[in-house]
Amino acid sequence: MAADPARFDTDLRRRSKSSIGWTLVRFLSDQVFSFIVFVLLARLLSRAEVGAFAVIAVTSEAFRIVSTAGLLQTIARRRELTPAFLDTIHRSQQAFSLVSCGIIILLARPIAALMGAPNIALPLAVQSLVLPLASLGVTHMALRLREFGHRTTALRSVVSGLLGGGAAVAAAFFGLGLWALVIQRLVSEAVGVVLSRNSYDWTPGWQFEWPILRGNLMLNASLIYVQLVFLATVRVQEMAIGAGIGLAAVGVYRTAWRTVELIARGAIQPFTTVATQTLARVKDDTAQLARAYRWMIGRAAAISFPALVGFGALAPIAVPFVFGAKWNEAGELAQIFAFMALPFTLNFFASPSLSALGAGRSLIALSTTQLVLSVVLTLLSLPFGLFAVAISYVARAYLTVPLQIWLLRRASGIGPATTFAAVGAPLGASTVMGVALFAGLRGLEMMGASPLMTLAALVPLGVAIYAAVLLAIGPEWRTMILGLAHRLRKARI
Repeated sequence: MAADPARFDTDLRRRSKSSIGWTLVRFLSDQVFSFIVFVLLARLLSRAEVGAFAVIAVTSEAFRIVSTAGLLQTIARRRELTPAFLDTIHRSQQAFSLVSCGIIILLARPIAALMGAPNIALPLAVQSLVLPLASLGVTHMALRLREFGHRTTALRSVVSGLLGGGAAVAAAFFGLGLWALVIQRLVSEAVGVVLSRNSYDWTPGWQFEWPILRGNLMLNASLIYVQLVFLATVRVQEMAIGAGIGLAAVGVYRTAWRTVELIARGAIQPFTTVATQTLARVKDDTAQLARAYRWMIGRAAAISFPALVGFGALAPIAVPFVFGAKWNEAGELAQIFAFMALPFTLNFFASPSLSALGAGRSLIALSTTQLVLSVVLTLLSLPFGLFAVAISYVARAYLTVPLQIWLLRRASGIGPATTFAAVGAPLGASTVMGVALFAGLRGLEMMGASPLMTLAALVPLGVAIYAAVLLAIGPEWRTMILGLAHRLRKARI
């Protein structure tokens, strides 16, 4: 009898592990290069200029979502790919990218004037060229990912990150300021396009069919809406702060948030990127779906929780140590954002999980609720300053966790017990570690230790505490570590 293809079996688990490993390499390289450029810009630019830079980033990201129109995700979901389907997706995405690029160029000056930062108009317009450039290779990469080709994407990211990051470092060194980011994006995308097109043997044709485009746009309308709303949910605070307090305050807020976001994305997104392909293959088997979901979110939590909690405990000294003394306030803000370890991880899995299950309405309900609460709480907290806005955002994240869990259960049958069984041990171990690091930081500050000495002492201590507590309270993790040690011992023999 033929094997059931809809199982989280040994083969699918192996392919998922391999893809997660290579995706982790990809995201780590991306985050490292992004972090280097961000540190350079934070040290070379004023807080107001960093705030202006945030406006460029949110505008570019919004139009990137529009330009892709959710079309590339259909390649991962579709069972059979025809030449007409691929040509329609590829050519449509190129057209949307060109239109989006034109709109950004037309709106660059009005956006700059609205934010009181005329110097960002030209960089914003030039950076929009990344959209049509990227469209030349994204379909090839989507086809490669469909076959769990995450090794290729990792190598692509490393090479493009090295070249783009190197160009950005050189630009920042020579005092080009905001242009360093633009140069990084253009160089990275150009290299990425070349590598993407070489990664998959497919030549685009012109078998464009309107019914295919129309059907997929209707199917993806909810996905486009959800992505835009999620972006607005994260960035509405910056726009409100810019209008109500000023661009310098946006710079402080953005530096704090970006630092936490880099850590979270590096720890969680390697798993969520693979989740769409993995969960889509077992979505018709409730038991196998629950196994795959628990396996992925548990391992993501084991990395993201200690990374975020540990950073949060040390942020007041780590951020100014890395970015410079003018960012002391950003370090204190980052400590507040680090409390989002739990909702951060769950929220990153919400979109790929519900998307793989075809639960578009649930995604719309979740994202809309998050956006409405974010807007309301931001406006209520804005008169009380930056810290109040940050606290309101963390509060919003926890308020929507029950809704998120309920929607997942309705769509998949995966109850809250499955989720919390997967993340319980990492959460407990991270909490113990966070308390110990907080106490250690206060003690070393009273002793007059330098930031470098403090970080050098507490970072390895935090790793040791987390590992010890996780193994003590997590039977699953003890079994996994002992099994790994046994296999390594046998391999040496």
